Amino acid sequence: MTLRKEIETAIYEMLDDADPSGANTARMKNLFSPMSDKQFYQYMDRFFNDPDMNYTVTYKPYENPVTVEFIEKLCGKYGIPLYEYVYKPFLTMDQEDPPRTVHKQLVLDVPVKRLKQMVQVKNHAAVNPTKVDPRMGQPTGHDRVARITQPELYSLIAQNQYNAAVESYGPMSDDLKAQHDMERAIQKTGEVEMADMKSDPIDRVSINTIAYYLYGGGIATNLLDQSGYVLPITQKAREEKSSTIDRKDV
Repeated sequence: MTLRKEIETAIYEMLDDADPSGANTARMKNLFSPMSDKQFYQYMDRFFNDPDMNYTVTYKPYENPVTVEFIEKLCGKYGIPLYEYVYKPFLTMDQEDPPRTVHKQLVLDVPVKRLKQMVQVKNHAAVNPTKVDPRMGQPTGHDRVARITQPELYSLIAQNQYNAAVESYGPMSDDLKAQHDMERAIQKTGEVEMADMKSDPIDRVSINTIAYYLYGGGIATNLLDQSGYVLPITQKAREEKSSTIDRKDV
């Protein structure tokens, strides 16, 4: 068997394992068959010297469903590690002996997308939050488009930046009481912990606005009154009746 035949056989076997339908194998055969031996070896030289060249496997939608078990079996045959121990030097800043995961983790290439544009004219954070919309507690004027979006929240959580997420959706958002308490703590001690910042829906401007819009339309809501869909004055009147269940004992 010639070297070319051995290479082609190995490629076709791999493609048959990855796609049992044979469509990808037929595609590669159509690519290789017109080539002379010289052209084939030149192509293979470029392939091995260029890390960006690769053999792709395509599937027809809904005809060849790929399962995790199928991928694990395929990678196991060709010695491709899917699970590895992950070292996290960023946790302790110890480059010599960083902490390691107890169990092997699934390691894959993940496409990275920049979450926002890094330009001053399209700044995503409020530079001067002195002008605030009284209805929603959000910056207005020049900084009216500044806000933390949901993908950015997911990014913070994925990086274990929980305090930053709490601050972005609490004191930096429309919780004016938490903002005041945070600023007072910084003025007094020079620091603040998010664990000390209490979050109450009643203190949020946007929730109050929406709740009173509903009240004004005659719609009961529990956005502010967590005991149920009963207006406070109505609930108080009901509890004065002897037939009313004592909520404290429930």
